Amino acid sequence: MKKWKWIHRWFSLVLGLLLILWAISGIILNHRSLFSNFELNRNLLPPEYRYQNWNNASVRSGLQLNSDSLLIYGNIGIWLTDTTFSQYKPFMEGMPKGVDNIKTSRLIITPHGHLFAGTQTGIYFFQREIQEWIKIALDIHDERITDLTIKNGKLVVLSRSEIFLAGYDTAVPEFIKVLLPAASDDDNQIGLFRTLWVIHSGEIFGLPGKIIIDFFALLLIFFVITGYIYFFFPRWIKKRKKKKLEYNNLIKSSRFSIKWHNKLGIWLGGFLILTTLTGMFLRPPLLIAIGNVRVGKIPFSVLNSHNTWHDRLRTIHWNEEGEYWLIGTNDGIYFTDASLKNAPAPFLNQPPVSVMGINVFEPTGKGSYFVGSFNGLFLWQPTLGLVQDYITGEVPNKKNSAGSPLGTHLISGMIRLENKLLLFEYNHGLLKEKIPMPPAIQSTPMPLWNVALEIHTARIFQNLIGIFYILIIPIFGISTLLILISGIIIWLKKNGGYSPDRLFHLRHYIIVNLFRKKER
Repeated sequence: MKKWKWIHRWFSLVLGLLLILWAISGIILNHRSLFSNFELNRNLLPPEYRYQNWNNASVRSGLQLNSDSLLIYGNIGIWLTDTTFSQYKPFMEGMPKGVDNIKTSRLIITPHGHLFAGTQTGIYFFQREIQEWIKIALDIHDERITDLTIKNGKLVVLSRSEIFLAGYDTAVPEFIKVLLPAASDDDNQIGLFRTLWVIHSGEIFGLPGKIIIDFFALLLIFFVITGYIYFFFPRWIKKRKKKKLEYNNLIKSSRFSIKWHNKLGIWLGGFLILTTLTGMFLRPPLLIAIGNVRVGKIPFSVLNSHNTWHDRLRTIHWNEEGEYWLIGTNDGIYFTDASLKNAPAPFLNQPPVSVMGINVFEPTGKGSYFVGSFNGLFLWQPTLGLVQDYITGEVPNKKNSAGSPLGTHLISGMIRLENKLLLFEYNHGLLKEKIPMPPAIQSTPMPLWNVALEIHTARIFQNLIGIFYILIIPIFGISTLLILISGIIIWLKKNGGYSPDRLFHLRHYIIVNLFRKKER
């Protein structure tokens, strides 16, 4: 009993504030659009989060408008510059405020000169008469656009789950949704990682599920606060007694805290244990154990969608030489026919792509492609099945499935100009070239959602302890499990022991007490 009390008390006291931080960041992550207008000055964050030399995925790519005008875009939004990179002007008028809302994945210009942008918040058309971006309405649940392309007079829009087609010769195109059939290698299963992800966030049951998880996050905060009250208030009450000061309110607060800390803990502690367990496996090193495991889809959940490509689509391109579509996903690259009606099939030989997604997918004009991700940059000839590391010139080895999901070079973007290729690496920024980053772009704040993500994944501590930050989540998770389990054991011992018979009747105790509450 003493060891469980010691664990519950001191682990909670030490980790309590971090638990609150994790709970708050989790709520923010669950409601990205709600917090999309909130930002944080990068100077308030560790040095690695500040923009220097075009790092941190600031630039995804560029679109050359004419011989001396260029649009660069990425996490910084869209900026107009010249081909010498001497002047910069923001090019986001009409888009919603907030850095998170203007993150741009693709710009495209049609033969008619119409300019379209695929962004975090949907697809936009540039109205030249008023020099503003106009949002185009789409019948879509998740507005994040991942790619745009053109084929035979059609504008093709790719979201994370769907494909849309429209004619681009009108100012306001009318889009038709295309339901892509299941892949030829589809096994009607889903990755265990994805399953645990949606359980951990509550997304498994849509918005109601997220709200339930938000409730448990608030419950965790309640447990920490009432635990601190339970620990500190008796000492405070004794001091006020000695000084003959009023302490009745402190006693009431202390009694309320003890009562509901115990009741809610024994009723709902199991759900917090489940949430903690699922979160531990979403980050390395425990992620390695489940990274390639596939499981059945949970019935009546978002995982059991009729759309087998839900949240999987990342890039799309029409291959003129082979007359087929190339579709990049978080599971690899597929090909299908012009009609998009036949089952897409995977390429046998294709470049390794990080689970973080494809950041570069550009044709070279010779039947080959640049394919870049956090696994590196590769030259790929799909027809011949040839893959070559562009930076080292070597043929990549097939990675062990239990290895790191990251390569030596974390490729985050690329701009192809007539006489040069600009390559951007996530940590180091622009490689082998010197282009000063203007202060106006360098001072772009960081979205609160991304700050919450860095906190929730523990990457925010990388500056302090280096690569060992990956151990924080498993250690913190185990400690949280011990806090929750020790609390349940302490309650059971105080209320008759924790024999198998006691555990069997615990459910009956909870149900009876709940009904008594209703009767009152």
